Parts: sequence; structure tokens; C-alpha cells
Amino acid sequence: MSQSDEQVRLKILQLLYNRASDNPSSLGVDRAIIQATLQIPQQQMDNAVIFLEANGLIAVSKADWNKWTFAKITGDGLDVIENKERFADKYAFMQNATSQIQETGQQKFSKKEPNANFPELVANYFKQASDQVLGSSRSNNDNSKIEKRLRKFQKELTRAQKADLGSIQKDWEWLKKNAGFVCPVIAPAVLETIKLILDLK
Repeated sequence: MSQSDEQVRLKILQLLYNRASDNPSSLGVDRAIIQATLQIPQQQMDNAVIFLEANGLIAVSKADWNKWTFAKITGDGLDVIENKERFADKYAFMQNATSQIQETGQQKFSKKEPNANFPELVANYFKQASDQVLGSSRSNNDNSKIEKRLRKFQKELTRAQKADLGSIQKDWEWLKKNAGFVCPVIAPAVLETIKLILDLK
């Protein structure tokens, strides 16, 4: 389902706010994780990031080829999220958030509880990935390294909302670089864990 530009701007800002609340010293959130977590087209995500950066609500880190790699909320962005009603007239994307708050009387971010079968679901995705590794034509040494990383990654994801987003990002980047063929298999487990960590509804 397509989302309006205002919805995407708000969701990105909220995601970055949640990340900053959990880990103020982090570099921010990787562009691939933002796109996959919010399930938005790359162009729409980039346009929203350009808007948010131009308005001083987020800061981005750029790679040599000038494409942003990480986004992090700024002090002004924190202020906007924490004082939605005050900024509703200035930013159109805040108007929808404000109306939702007024309807409920107050904003509530309740922690998502993982499904009781969550560890089993994660294990199923990682079993499929492991089977792909064993069936690949890589050397036994390479396969052993990938298997070891997959076990470590699975253990972290099984912690659900207690998992460390920084560790998830490192493991994901390592697998993308060294065993990209398993990433589509485990992506659903990674996304569900990130949503739990960041309190995304």
C-alpha cells in the first residue's frame, strides 16, 4: 500500500527518534534498514530524507559517491516529535500525528510483545539460510565462517525487543558483503526484530 510523502516523513522521523532514545551515541540508522523497515520505495525515502535534512530535523552521513548512508535525528527533530502540536502548523506531516493524539487524548507507544513463537519463526528462516549455505559451491572454510555468523545473528534476533540494533546492523552488513544470497531469506526475521526494537506499529 502506497504512503503519502507526509506519512513517510513522519515515519522516518519517528524511527530515528526511537533509535536515538534507545542509543543516543549511535551513528543513526542505515538507509537499507530504514527502507526495509518502513517498506517504502527508495526514491520516496530519499525525497523524504532530503526534506527532513533541509529543514534541519535530521543529519545524514554520506559516502564518497554522495549517496547518504546513515540518518540521525537532530535536536530540532527531537523537539518536533516531542512537541507535535506546536509544530503542526509548520510541518504538514505533523498534522496527521496531532489529530491522532487529539482523538486518543494522549499518545501511547506501547511495546510490542513478540509472538510466543517468535524464536521458532526466526529459527525457521535461519534454517533455510543455513541450508542454502550448505548447498553453495563455496569452500568449507567460507561456509564455516558464514554459518558461525548466522548462528551469532540468530541468537541476537531471538532476543526480540532486547536485541541490539548496532549488532544487527553489523551482522547484516557482514552478510550482505560475504553471503548476500542468504539476506533475502532471513530479511523477514530481521525486519520483525527491528520493528520490535523501534516500537513500530
